[in-house]
Amino acid sequence: MKKQTATTNSDTRMLELRQELWDTARELRYAYARFNFITDPGLIDAGIYDINALKSRYDFLLRKMKALQGRPLEQRKSSPLPAEPACMPAGNMNGGKSCLS
Repeated sequence: MKKQTATTNSDTRMLELRQELWDTARELRYAYARFNFITDPGLIDAGIYDINALKSRYDFLLRKMKALQGRPLEQRKSSPLPAEPACMPAGNMNGGKSCLS
């Protein structure tokens, strides 16, 4: 009976996590929708903060679900900066790559 109880608890926790994940995804969609309609410059930072917080929560819940299922967790890799040299304004260069802006 103990094994069934452990499995049931694991299944229950998985369902709870899945529901939290769905709720967070819904809140994230709403946050993006709100952000698209922000007209006050003072609220832009708040909108970005909300979106980033919800994305972090979503990632956390996803990692927790994978750990509960016994899947290997992938480490999030930061995207490397491009390996191309920095550009300079065309007036400062003698033939070479100039900035697009």
